[in-house]
Amino acid sequence: MDSCLETIRNLHEERERLIDSTVKEKIAEKLTHKAKVNSELRVKKFVDRYHDVSAELAKFYKDEDNSKSIEMDAVSGPNEFAEFYSRLKVIKDAHRRNPDELAEPLTVEFQKINDDIINPERAEPDMVEFSDEEAYGRFLDLHAQYDKFINLKNIKRVDYMTYLLNFEKFTDIPKQTTKKTGAYKEYVNSLKDYLVSFMQRTRPLHDLETMFAEVDATIQRAFEAGNLPGWEADKSKSAPSQAAAVDLSPYNSAEELEGLGLERLKGALMAIGLKCGGTLKERAERLFATKGHKLSDLEKAAMASNNSEVDKQKAKNLALAQTEGHIMAMAEILAEERTGTRENVERKQARSAGEVEEEEEEEVVIEEEEEVDESAPYNPKNLPLGWDGKPIPYWLYKLHGLNLSYSCEICGNQTYKGPKAFQKHFNEWRHSHGMRCLGIPNTSHFANITKIKDALDLWNKLKTEKEMAKWNPDIDEEYEDSSGNVVTRKMYEDLKRQGLL
Repeated sequence: MDSCLETIRNLHEERERLIDSTVKEKIAEKLTHKAKVNSELRVKKFVDRYHDVSAELAKFYKDEDNSKSIEMDAVSGPNEFAEFYSRLKVIKDAHRRNPDELAEPLTVEFQKINDDIINPERAEPDMVEFSDEEAYGRFLDLHAQYDKFINLKNIKRVDYMTYLLNFEKFTDIPKQTTKKTGAYKEYVNSLKDYLVSFMQRTRPLHDLETMFAEVDATIQRAFEAGNLPGWEADKSKSAPSQAAAVDLSPYNSAEELEGLGLERLKGALMAIGLKCGGTLKERAERLFATKGHKLSDLEKAAMASNNSEVDKQKAKNLALAQTEGHIMAMAEILAEERTGTRENVERKQARSAGEVEEEEEEEVVIEEEEEVDESAPYNPKNLPLGWDGKPIPYWLYKLHGLNLSYSCEICGNQTYKGPKAFQKHFNEWRHSHGMRCLGIPNTSHFANITKIKDALDLWNKLKTEKEMAKWNPDIDEEYEDSSGNVVTRKMYEDLKRQGLL
């Protein structure tokens, strides 16, 4: 068993090394989004371990069992050398009995950790579980919460894209408290649980408890003042019913009181401080039983703790309002992920079924936008590079038709990627040079012609048409005879030789 002093020394050393590793982790280069998330998780582990070690040290310094004091007296007393050699003998005997069992010092353990931290090319394992839709924390997956939302009563149905933009806007939901209970409460709690889980996985160092405490205090002040958005009507909701007492003198039976309806009977019962629950018949009988009696004469069991019920309902409403506040606070922090989720959903909706299947078969891996490796970017599909030197997104590659290849025989069987580059090359030097070598002018007549034979055939046809269109004096030159008739030159000369003119 290790001595108390050695354990304290070891814990102090571990604290120092944890601080050193945390600093190195924070300043280390992160090439991808996954690396950033894993870095936050590793720092969280270091911080948690630091707190655990500090708690253990606190126990040793409190020295409730006096073990530390006893050991201090032993090593600092009159027989300190005897104590030293006694402990040394115990250590040697332990190593003699177990020569192959050597404890790994903290130096070696943390050296391995630090070597991994400073290596930006290290493989990043999955340190926490994400769904396929979340893409390791880049996007939100609110499909389950969306299904619960659209199934709420008196809620306007919206599509998933609209829900992503407005899920934290609780003031748009009807303000009546009766519509913010039951299924609505379950939906809000489910949404909060998911966002808390997502933040714990992507932002483990964020202090949610402190943030929630501040939100709770702010909402409680506004709620009690009656100016909390979405809950303004709660304070005075029951005021009309409390003042609406019923004159029972015209009524001769409980059946007649049933005609007032559930809500009217509830208000009358609350006005005199009786229980207001139950069916229509039970409420009517309870109210009719008060006719001709003083309130003090009624049974105590029928007395209602109206103030207590109001306080309970108010506490429930306050808790629900605070939960909504927690969601709004987290939604503000996750603004970047919400924007990315919306773009990701739009991109998926824009793809056809064939493109989705093709992408799944090819198992295209889109590298993170934060990739900054200047040596050789990860590009398994050989995608063109963008202005920042990184491969363009695969969906953009397909959108511009860069997956289509066009070959031009006139350019020496040169291949062009995409229809835009193919159309542009007809006016470039390579194609013009190939046309000059064929003795053909590079005019608009030869647009979209890539075969040499087709170009030559068209050029011969154009030359023939051009020859036919040339000026022919025998046909095109006109003469007028003595009678005023217009004839061609050839006909005029023939008539003249015959003496007919």
